[in-house]
Amino acid sequence: MLGYIIPIPYLYYINDEHMNRTDSKLIELNSVVGVEVSENFSPTLRAKLIHIDEYHGTCLMEVVPSPYTSMVQGGSLNNDRVGERYHAPIYRIHNAYFF
Repeated sequence: MLGYIIPIPYLYYINDEHMNRTDSKLIELNSVVGVEVSENFSPTLRAKLIHIDEYHGTCLMEVVPSPYTSMVQGGSLNNDRVGERYHAPIYRIHNAYFF
């Protein structure tokens, strides 16, 4: 009987080098975890960074109350959605904080 070696795909192999990336965007974003920012894709136009998922290239954001008033609604801008969480790409959140 012949022995077969089944190779493990590289995608399932996670080593220390992958987990400890030194990408400059990730380093900068780690310094602002928990800080509020003006974010165009948030329902209230404000959000705070909760977590950075390096593996999937996304950030977990949480909607925070808006300091703005809605011209259409005549009141607060979607403040009923405060506390909702959503994922956004790292590049977009880095842009919101640093540009």
